[in-house]
Amino acid sequence: MGPVPIKNEEENRWTYFEVRETKTKYGKRDIYINDYTEIYFDKYGLVNKIEFYDLTNMKNIKFAKDKTKSLGVKDTFSKNLLSSTRKRMENARKKYK
Repeated sequence: MGPVPIKNEEENRWTYFEVRETKTKYGKRDIYINDYTEIYFDKYGLVNKIEFYDLTNMKNIKFAKDKTKSLGVKDTFSKNLLSSTRKRMENARKKYK
């Protein structure tokens, strides 16, 4: 399975995932393999439980309805104005190089 991408020392859990995708002729990404495996260990380091999810199993997972509030800058008029001005300056600079 290779090196462990995610280790959770508190829960003695290793997490592996594999995603393979292709592009259709219109440029859309099509995922054909999406596997997610969690391996739990007991206090002696022996495998206690293995949970395996594929594309069909993941559709049955229930996610929380709560939303996280962003601490980033809100889209305000002044932010949009400054962002637009900056893009125009960058484009003008590229023309002269």
